[in-house]
Amino acid sequence: MKPRLRVYVRLTVAVGAMAIAQSFFGSLHAPQPIACIIFAALALFTGTFSMKLASVSSRASVSDTFFITSTILFGPGPATLTIAVCDCIMSCRRRHSWSRIAFNTAAPALSIWIAGHVFFLLAGVRPLAESHPPILAIIAPVVALTAIYFLLNSGLIATAIALDTEQSPLLVWHRHFRLLTLNYLASGSVAFCLILLFQQIRLGALAAVIPMVVVFHLMLRSSFGRLEDAHKHLEAVDRLYLSTIETLAMAIDAKDDVTHSHVRRVQEYALALAQALGITDEASTKAIKAAALLHDTGKLAVPEHILNKPGGLTESEFEQMKLHVDVGADILSLVDFPYPVVPIVRCHHENWDGSGYPRGVSGDDIPIGARILSVVDCFDALTSDRPYRKAMTNEAALDILRARRGKMYDPQVVDTFIAIYQDVQLAEPNEDGAKHHDVLDRISRSHEGAPAAAEPAAQVASSDVLAFVSLARLASGQSTLADVLALASTLVRDIAPGVTAAFYIVDERASSLTVMDAVGPAADLLRGTSVAMGERLSGWVAAHRQVIVNSDAALDLGERAAAMTPALQSCMSTPLMSGESLVGVLSLYSAGQRAFTDDHGRLVQMIAPHLSQAIARATRGKPETDIVPTAAEQAQLRLVSSR
Repeated sequence: MKPRLRVYVRLTVAVGAMAIAQSFFGSLHAPQPIACIIFAALALFTGTFSMKLASVSSRASVSDTFFITSTILFGPGPATLTIAVCDCIMSCRRRHSWSRIAFNTAAPALSIWIAGHVFFLLAGVRPLAESHPPILAIIAPVVALTAIYFLLNSGLIATAIALDTEQSPLLVWHRHFRLLTLNYLASGSVAFCLILLFQQIRLGALAAVIPMVVVFHLMLRSSFGRLEDAHKHLEAVDRLYLSTIETLAMAIDAKDDVTHSHVRRVQEYALALAQALGITDEASTKAIKAAALLHDTGKLAVPEHILNKPGGLTESEFEQMKLHVDVGADILSLVDFPYPVVPIVRCHHENWDGSGYPRGVSGDDIPIGARILSVVDCFDALTSDRPYRKAMTNEAALDILRARRGKMYDPQVVDTFIAIYQDVQLAEPNEDGAKHHDVLDRISRSHEGAPAAAEPAAQVASSDVLAFVSLARLASGQSTLADVLALASTLVRDIAPGVTAAFYIVDERASSLTVMDAVGPAADLLRGTSVAMGERLSGWVAAHRQVIVNSDAALDLGERAAAMTPALQSCMSTPLMSGESLVGVLSLYSAGQRAFTDDHGRLVQMIAPHLSQAIARATRGKPETDIVPTAAEQAQLRLVSSR
């Protein structure tokens, strides 16, 4: 139990216990003890038929009718004792903790005790079992008793929930207890009728009232049953709606170099930060939840070579990247969201000092959801692996947030996130998460398939590409891996003169890649070196099956890149796939900056499938003698081999 909640519970139990003790002694002098016991028994009996409202985490019962009636007829004492016993029994049956049993016993008892004393103070009469005041004189006090009892009882519980969950008590009350207002008003009305009948015919009134109580109970059950059904339907629709949004976000993120787990973490960080900032209304919370998934929808309009470019963007590329904000907001504006998602998406790249884009909005004019999203998105991106860098530590990422505080990000949002980020409970990957990963993997690979014959790359393919196709067929015979790599090295050298090429082959036992052959100025330094799966650029390309073009060679080779003469600056890395299996990675290094052109990329993408098949056949030792190179291809192979 949290410290403030513990103090609150103990204080409520202590005051409630005093009210119960006073009621015990007061009940010894209650009028008409037999009638008093009968009403107490009816209250206890009907209390067992309470209805649980799952949608609002509370219960409705007709027993309140007898509590209110008993208070007015016999005084606050008997009603206080009865409600204490009733709630104590129900709490014990539900196997609550001792502290919760004590609170559940004390809170309603204290509420009816206070409400009863207010009634007799306002009415200025003795218990109605021994007095007959004018009916009109007690209408207002009965209303006051019912209202005070309801508000105190629900308010005490709502405050306990609020202290436990760190929410606003008013918000908790509005969400969980406001629907019970009609239940209490109806209980007060039936109690008033029961009092009138009791004054006329005493206990015989029960025979007339019990059918009314039964009808009242059935009406409550029917009404709240329909309410529960409607709520469950809305929840089902809401789940379907959000899952559809999440699936769309998955497809969008598959185009970018972002994982589904990144999006989920951003969403969880954003919701926790919103709560810490005091954002509790349902519309704002749902808007942030949806925007966290969909804020990069506009990247559908950005070419993949810009999205996944490891190095810095040129001015024209950055201008094209900026378009994703308005494109995404315009796409989402076509959806009739019941909460403000579009303003968050349109402003999630705006900066606190007005230096952001697309409109230069600043300060509090930026929606709070966008301010939250920009901070948590930055933090998770910095602490996640990327093709061009390893993940930063949390402290390093927080240092960057502090440096941007007051410039790019809202200072209050940054300070609050730093205070709470360690307390955020991130969901562990489950079976559904694994399915999502598989879907993303298939989507990602759909962008990496071998180009069709009609691709522009085919028009620029030299005779060396045709020779390589023949090489793949030749390798299906008795050729070894060394034969394949030797011929492949020759071809790569012709396609990109002056570069260093390394053929990383998968070692499944060690979950690593080893350079089995290399060609070019730095070949001797690369042969035999290894990299773990997922590490550096080549390992990342192997793990994610994605192409990297014009990345920094130092990110793959480390200090060796600068030690070579001339120093290697650019890297292009391509996964080698045989069907669904990874056989290796082809990495090219150049001394020039941004040395690899689009034509280089297209040619390497074209030869990669053939090289992959050749390596797979050579390493698995599965000859396929039915594939024989044509005479023209044999001549081309001889030409290539003689160079």
